[in-house]
Amino acid sequence: MNRPADSQVLPLEIRKLPDPVERPHPRTIGWMGTVSLAMGGSNQSLFLIAAMFVGQGTISGQGSAAVPLLIIGLLLSYAAAPGWLELVLMYPNRVGGIAATCAEAFKPYSPVLSNLTGVCYWWGWIPTCGLTALLSSAAINAWVLPQVPVPVIACAIVLGFTVINLAGVKWAARVAIPIATLSALLAFCSSLIPIFSGIVDWKQAFNFELTLPFPGWFGAVTSAMAGLYLVGFAAPAFEAATCHVGETKNPEKNVPIALLLSAGMAAVYFVILPIVWLGTVGPNELGRDLMLVLGPTFAPLFGSFAKAAAIWFMMFNMLHGTLQPLAGAARTLSQLADDGLLPEFFGIRAKNDTPWVATTLTSAFAIWFLLIGDPIWLLASANFTYLIGIGLPSVAVWLLRRDQPDRARPFRAPKGTITLGVIAACAWGVSAILGFQQFGLTTVLIGLVFAYSGSFLYAWRKFSDRKKLGLPGIARTLHLKLTGAMLLVLILDGAGYYIAVQSVGQADAAKLAVLEDIFVAVAMLTIGVGLVLPGIIAHSAVEVSHAAARLVSGTLADFSRAMQALGSGRLDEAHARVDFVPVTVNSRDEVGEMAHAFNVLQLEIARAADGLSGAREGLQRANEALKESNRALAQRVEELAAALREREQVEVHLRQAKEAAELADRAKSEFLAIMSHEIRTPMNAVIGFANILSETPLNSNQQECVDTIARSGESLLVIINDILDFSQSEAGRLRLETQAFDLHHCVSEAVRLCRPSGEKPVRLRLQVDSDVPVWVMGDANRLRQILINLIGNAIKFTPEGTVQVVVSRPAEGRENQAIRFEISDTGIGIPANMIAKVFKPFHQVDSSTTRRFGGTGLGLSICRKLVELMGGEIWVESELSKGSRFLFTAQLPETETPM
Repeated sequence: MNRPADSQVLPLEIRKLPDPVERPHPRTIGWMGTVSLAMGGSNQSLFLIAAMFVGQGTISGQGSAAVPLLIIGLLLSYAAAPGWLELVLMYPNRVGGIAATCAEAFKPYSPVLSNLTGVCYWWGWIPTCGLTALLSSAAINAWVLPQVPVPVIACAIVLGFTVINLAGVKWAARVAIPIATLSALLAFCSSLIPIFSGIVDWKQAFNFELTLPFPGWFGAVTSAMAGLYLVGFAAPAFEAATCHVGETKNPEKNVPIALLLSAGMAAVYFVILPIVWLGTVGPNELGRDLMLVLGPTFAPLFGSFAKAAAIWFMMFNMLHGTLQPLAGAARTLSQLADDGLLPEFFGIRAKNDTPWVATTLTSAFAIWFLLIGDPIWLLASANFTYLIGIGLPSVAVWLLRRDQPDRARPFRAPKGTITLGVIAACAWGVSAILGFQQFGLTTVLIGLVFAYSGSFLYAWRKFSDRKKLGLPGIARTLHLKLTGAMLLVLILDGAGYYIAVQSVGQADAAKLAVLEDIFVAVAMLTIGVGLVLPGIIAHSAVEVSHAAARLVSGTLADFSRAMQALGSGRLDEAHARVDFVPVTVNSRDEVGEMAHAFNVLQLEIARAADGLSGAREGLQRANEALKESNRALAQRVEELAAALREREQVEVHLRQAKEAAELADRAKSEFLAIMSHEIRTPMNAVIGFANILSETPLNSNQQECVDTIARSGESLLVIINDILDFSQSEAGRLRLETQAFDLHHCVSEAVRLCRPSGEKPVRLRLQVDSDVPVWVMGDANRLRQILINLIGNAIKFTPEGTVQVVVSRPAEGRENQAIRFEISDTGIGIPANMIAKVFKPFHQVDSSTTRRFGGTGLGLSICRKLVELMGGEIWVESELSKGSRFLFTAQLPETETPM
């Protein structure tokens, strides 16, 4: 598509708020305070037991067979606990438990996934806070304050614990310790007294019966599925022990102790107490108010005070269940706000570090729910979201083990427990899909609203952040589009479910159950596809977008400016900043492949920038060598002028040398423009002048001076040719000139120019086989350039010994007119791992070789290019400390002697 003429290309700009700064918490509680607060999760079993038994509970369809489900839930929590401990200790300065810690683990994948985990976890605790307040206030109303309505007492309990929490977590722990101590002592009494007094009917205790909502095997399966939601109620006892890691003294020591003790108390509440009570009072009694029926478990020891002990036991436990969410779950909202996942006001703290906004909000919702009676559908909806909140942390642990295996871990979960945690997460996911069909469509829809509320709050945070950056509040993102589409799917699914239910009728319970399960499964998929998957895709795309912006405004821009500077000859400015920030995208799909490809692109650009720096350094060295050679040339010319008698001729040659230097300086600054002839012409003039002088009768000192000038000029010409030929080769303009020349003279001249000075103990030998033709067709200057490069290198790298040049015609060369050249030495040799690289531009055998011997790093590369242009090939054989042998062939057709 053509861009309109008046359109403007806006510069790409990265506008991003700085990452949130982690604010530390004062560490004020020890392991006893942490365990005491966590006890608010163990007593979850108490208000469930009355809801499990046939004909008496609020929820039908489980019976005493639900006790094994509680035990299974406890085992799942045991399986996940080691991974949870590893996770929270990796981030010891955070609060809000495992759900809030997931924000760090899921950050490379999707912020929405982190937000979903924390918000679902928070919603799961709110109805529990109000329900336990109602249960404890019912006892207070019945036994202490009959004139005060139960809701008023419940609201007073919630508000009282809110005030305590607003005073700081230290005060919350101080209140929790005596409550937890009395709750635990009475729990041990209620479990151990019946056992030691022998009043437990063990046959009845282990007689688990399943109540069927309708006959047949499908009824049995459906009844078992209906109780699956119970497997998540043991988890609070474990995860509540991780809520205050950032506020615990010496967390690496105290948090494991707290988690271990919480696990022990969970075994008492979820295994021992249900079985002992079932064997002591029977299933029918357990379906009633536990405060009224648990007296027999205390009677053998407490006698007439048994009923009071049962009442106080329930009251202490229910009070504890009200205190814990206000201390733990509220901090989840605060931590998510600090992480940029919820509006900032959720993270506001008082001077004593209390997140008073989050605590007050938690209290307000708890009071609202208890005022409407905490209906069973509300509890089920909250539990639906809670199962999501406790399932994802095990996935986070597994992802961290996979993607960051070398990250520091103060505690490392034993081998195999990470897999067990993932299995537990899958079990909780299955229970969320299959365990809520009995509650109906309303329950699941409200649970989805709870889950999506976190995304709404996250969108609010992103809206406000974008406004701070001066951007439009709403971005038309892929995440927004996919989420909207999946909400439409959910609405259509609900409409289809409603039509199907109306068509089936209430009489066919089996079909209704199937339809309910299908709807719940689609609803869970909607969360995954509508929230999580678009969040992952959008997060990955944003990461690639930011990396692209950094690349364009950073390395690529510098690289472009450096190339322009290099083309203009401003070598000091020809450098690029290497700003390689890998894109962190862990999705293993097309988005992940895109991110990987972009990382490869960044790496290649970074390498090119590094290569540019190397080229710049090489050219700077060549530039310095050229300047030094110019200075040496000027000095030699001045010495020669002093020795010559005719001043006029001296002035002519001085003028020629000065012009040659000026031409060389201009060629140096414009060498990428292929101005080779402006440099070669003055150099050939100087060399020609030296050759003319060599034929003039001179004394020995003058002759040596002339020879030195000629040799220096030829060497300098080779260096210049190497540099210019490299630029010509890169531009595809390197060419040969073909003419007849004396091959023997060309080789002899190259050997003469390379002959070492008298002080260097190196012997240079030349051998030309008799069958080598004298006159051939080719480029004599290029052949001499190759020979000077190879012979010069051999002499450089041969401290002492022999350098031999052999010219021959290979057997196959007699037909295709090839000439073979061999330059061998007894020098230092080339390491085996470097042989394959010697013909690459700017190659150095070691870090200082080229610099030490004054080379450009281009000689062997240009030799290879020239040999290929001559229709031949070049190779090297070398052994370290024994010498090297360079061989090349060239197509040089034999010709007649020119007239």
